[in-house]
Amino acid sequence: MNKQAIETEYKRICDKLGFIPKEFKPAIPKDVSEDYGHIETLFDYLSTDEMLFLYENGYLTN
Repeated sequence: MNKQAIETEYKRICDKLGFIPKEFKPAIPKDVSEDYGHIETLFDYLSTDEMLFLYENGYLTN
């Protein structure tokens, strides 16, 4: 992928989520048990390919 294609795909994913992935801070209630598997986040709406795209292009690192 060229730089413009990467930026276009990133913008599409941000629009789909409604936020910038790198700035996402999950709000986990204090009264929830240690098993957070049942907490739904907006990342649940991304496909595996979209998650890999974000990871492989450095959008999920600090």
